[in-house]
Order: sequence, then structure tokens, then C-alpha cells
Amino acid sequence: MTNWDYLFRRKDNAIGEVAGIESSKIEIYVYPEHFDKIRIGSILLINSDDVKPIGLVLRLAHTSRYGSFTPMRMTRSEIQRAYPDLEKYHMFVSTIIYTSHLGRDQKIRHFRASAPRLHDLVYLVNDKELLDAFFRPEMWDFNFLRYFFDEGAGVLEFRDFLYTHKEYFQSREAEKEEILEAMINSLLTSSVDLRLILQEIGEILGW
Repeated sequence: MTNWDYLFRRKDNAIGEVAGIESSKIEIYVYPEHFDKIRIGSILLINSDDVKPIGLVLRLAHTSRYGSFTPMRMTRSEIQRAYPDLEKYHMFVSTIIYTSHLGRDQKIRHFRASAPRLHDLVYLVNDKELLDAFFRPEMWDFNFLRYFFDEGAGVLEFRDFLYTHKEYFQSREAEKEEILEAMINSLLTSSVDLRLILQEIGEILGW
């Protein structure tokens, strides 16, 4: 059993499911109990039948399912005690940028393939071995960031991406030169200002 199979083996591991698809942006309905686990820059993998799309979180939203909002003047704990089923009437949505996919051969490739289908289950990639497989399928590869930036992310979303994965990158500090070189090479053809990218890396990771 591969690490990916281990992730998929129980549907209870899913954090949500596909709710909409429009070009490179995929809307994920996040199950309420998992909403707090998702960050801007989190990596989400969709368990489709064929190739399995992967994307980075661009936006998070929490809205009323029926379009109305009534102020309560209560703390979160008071609301939960008074209305324990309130979250059934809310929408927890994450928008991801489709950047990569997991092929049938269990290898990550940083380009897009087929689209997922509505209700395909979605999983959070945060295990260190799975992050290794994503960031370094054969060698360090950050081509997924080209899609992330060119489809709507900016420097602030990249800043959040670094904070989301700060612990992982700091654990790989011995390889920081290879990481920086791969990241710069991937972004040379992107519209993002590399000076700002390097400034954020220096501030957050101390590299």
C-alpha cells in the first residue's frame, strides 16, 4: 500500500468534496468539522477515478446556506450551546487553483490533466512523506507555483503558503540552496516579482 492509498483508504479522512469547477478554479465544500484545518496555501488532493487533481487553496469562505444573516451578539461557545446544529445551515467553501495531478503510476506531475467530477472526495496533504512527494517528485519542483500565481494568487497568498508549510521547509533547511534555485527557475517565466518572493522567504524562513 502506497502512502497515497493510505490517505484514501478511509473516506472519513476526506475534508470535503468537489462542489463546482470553472476552468482552473475548483470549489470545495469543506465539511464543517474540518474547516479550521484549511489554510491559504494548503494542498488539497481530489480522489477522482482516473488521475487525481491537486490544487493550492486560494480563498476560504463561510456563508449562510440560505443567503441571510442574523446578528446574535453571542460568543462562539454560547452559539454552539444554544444552536448545536447551526453549522448545518452554513456553507464552508474553499477555492483551489488546479496546479498538479497524481497519475495512475502514483507519481506527482506539476501540470493539469483531466477535471474532477462533482462530489469527488477531497483530502488534505499535510503528512511529511506526502509533502516530500509533492514538492520533490524526483527533484525539487515548484512549477505548481506558476499556475498558482498566474491564476490569481499574489505575493500575500504566497506569504500564507510559506507560513502554512513553514515547519516542513524549515525541516529541509539543509537543502535550502536547491529549494531556492528550483523555486526561482520555476518562476522566471511568471509575472510575479521575484524580489518580493525572495523577501518573503527571507523574512518567514530566515533563508
